[in-house]
Amino acid sequence: MVNLITFKSLLIKTDMKSTKQTSLKKKQEKLNKKFLAEAVKLAMKQPRLTFYSPLSAAVFNYRKSLLPRYSISDEIAKIIEAEVRRRWPELSKIVERLLKRR
Repeated sequence: MVNLITFKSLLIKTDMKSTKQTSLKKKQEKLNKKFLAEAVKLAMKQPRLTFYSPLSAAVFNYRKSLLPRYSISDEIAKIIEAEVRRRWPELSKIVERLLKRR
């Protein structure tokens, strides 16, 4: 009985702590329209991203060797955009609307 009560109280404390951290993050990430407009403008000028990953490079180059008309760029864009939408859904929707206006 003591272990169960202690475990439940730990869960409650953990949930409260994570809720506080989440609300703090949201407060820190208020939408700055000036920065967002500049980010969209820069993305329209230069939409390319680069990153260092020998693992990814090897996997995508291997797939390109095997599959006719395989586009590494298209594949990476699909993967990255899906993850961006998952992590920042509200921001993604706003940015997509802004990009459609241009």
